Amino acid sequence: MTMALKSASGKAGAAKGTTEKASAKNGDRLDRDERHRRIIGELQSNPTVRISHLAEAFGVSTETVRRDIDNLSSRGLVERTYGGAAAPMGREPSVRERNTAMVAERQRIAAVAIQAIAPGDVVMIDSGATTHHLAQRIAAEGIEATVITNGLEIAEELGASANVRVILCPGAYSAHEKGVYGQDTCDFLGRFHANVAFTSAGGITQGGVTDVDSNACWIKRAMFKRAERRIFMIDHAKFNVRLLEIVMPLSDLTDLVVDKPLPENLAEASKNAGITTVVA
Repeated sequence: MTMALKSASGKAGAAKGTTEKASAKNGDRLDRDERHRRIIGELQSNPTVRISHLAEAFGVSTETVRRDIDNLSSRGLVERTYGGAAAPMGREPSVRERNTAMVAERQRIAAVAIQAIAPGDVVMIDSGATTHHLAQRIAAEGIEATVITNGLEIAEELGASANVRVILCPGAYSAHEKGVYGQDTCDFLGRFHANVAFTSAGGITQGGVTDVDSNACWIKRAMFKRAERRIFMIDHAKFNVRLLEIVMPLSDLTDLVVDKPLPENLAEASKNAGITTVVA
């Protein structure tokens, strides 16, 4: 049974529009070197940062932050992105580092994405920080399902539920991602059919989903190839972020679950690709 996704407010596609508050007060503004240190530090746990968020947190203007990012970019320490900055194109923080970033946003995304799972479904879940929140939600709600995953932490979360049958993929273990990867993993996934597959990645652009690790990209492709419904979960910090590799074109997705409305260029591209987009 196909289940329609709804936002947390109960209306499909509706935005909540929550905004993080500033942590710096007037008079507590940071000097340039400290701002630079904090920007780089932020990118060690989150693949992208937004200019507006940094300006509010630092108690400075957006123009000041833009100059900071331009300076860091000229030194090769960050990549300039649409509305912010990203870690260098070939690097992604570990899943442990990513688990500490955008927690509230990812929890909202998981709360919406889980609505696509019907009792008895076969579900594929990719290893990752956002998908980890989905696994926690499935276990907490006691949903009856068979879950095929390459993520060790995801398997552990779901293994605690008596209602979930967990099938763990074989493969070469990556401590960086807390999952298994490689040809054995892809071949194993090819043995199964799934009602729905869930994944995330480091970025999304008009040209498609982007990521850093080629091994991880192949797992995402393999899962989506075997699933009837293909749900991509991503927070707003990754909008218009172009990383090393194109994982798949937008046309390979059926659903997109986000925490904030897409910028105009992405919204138009997603609509043209026939994707159903829901804002958590």
